[in-house]
Amino acid sequence: MNLDELTTRREQLQNELADVEKQILRIVGDPARDILMFLNEKAHRKYRPTVANLRLIRARLAEGFSPDEMRQVVAKKCREWQADQTMRTYLRPATLFNATKFSQYSGELL
Repeated sequence: MNLDELTTRREQLQNELADVEKQILRIVGDPARDILMFLNEKAHRKYRPTVANLRLIRARLAEGFSPDEMRQVVAKKCREWQADQTMRTYLRPATLFNATKFSQYSGELL
């Protein structure tokens, strides 16, 4: 196979993988979406389940953090930051589910 054929085949396989992942999510549900909806409920926000938001959450799940642990971090940060006008702005996926920060927040749990 030449380079063009390999590139085309790689794209085909990536598309097939994406289709399989979508089918799996339809069957078993999407914990990342559930966690985002939990954040929306607790923080009184309306973050949409975009690729960027869900990618952050899925990355933490892939690192081995459980959905329950992620909900605990969200609940704790909402309790701590909700009343503070400045900190309230950080109740967002980009802050809460950032790789470095989430690990620190998770370490604060009792």
